[in-house]
Amino acid sequence: MAGYAPRPSRPAEPSAHAAPAHVQRLLDALAGFPAYAIAPDWTICGWNAAYTTLYPNVAAAEPGERNLLWLVFTDPYVRDLLPDWETTSRRFLAEFRAEAGPRLGDLARSPVVQRLLRVSEPFCDACQSHHIEGFTSRERVFRHPVAGMVRLEHHRLAPADHPDLHLVVYTPVAG
Repeated sequence: MAGYAPRPSRPAEPSAHAAPAHVQRLLDALAGFPAYAIAPDWTICGWNAAYTTLYPNVAAAEPGERNLLWLVFTDPYVRDLLPDWETTSRRFLAEFRAEAGPRLGDLARSPVVQRLLRVSEPFCDACQSHHIEGFTSRERVFRHPVAGMVRLEHHRLAPADHPDLHLVVYTPVAG
């Protein structure tokens, strides 16, 4: 096309189970700030030690179970960690739908969605709303079993060389 530069070729997709090495190094460099990386299907493919402190089950979960949507709707630890779980879980589903974009019609065939429809009544109920909402940075509150109530701000970034991979970083809320 005249006037438009050709689109750069897309890098290879990261493994569903491991973030690219340079992304993992970035997560590790964010020591003290809980951070994780998610693939387009919301598989958690990398995290740092601070995130493990906030959510210890991420390291223990089987790689095939390490999907953010799956964990939000099936892990009792997450339900206890989020004092506003009902609202937050529905918001996660709305964000998942928003990120599906042109694949929205394919979500019914998504393996994680199919599994959740079989095992999670709250997920089935949340699916009835068909709500779609894009991600926004915002304050999050966690009820941590050791640290108590923790307030963090939630941000999401995408590496230029892996635009479909998202890094989620939590920073302290001044206050």
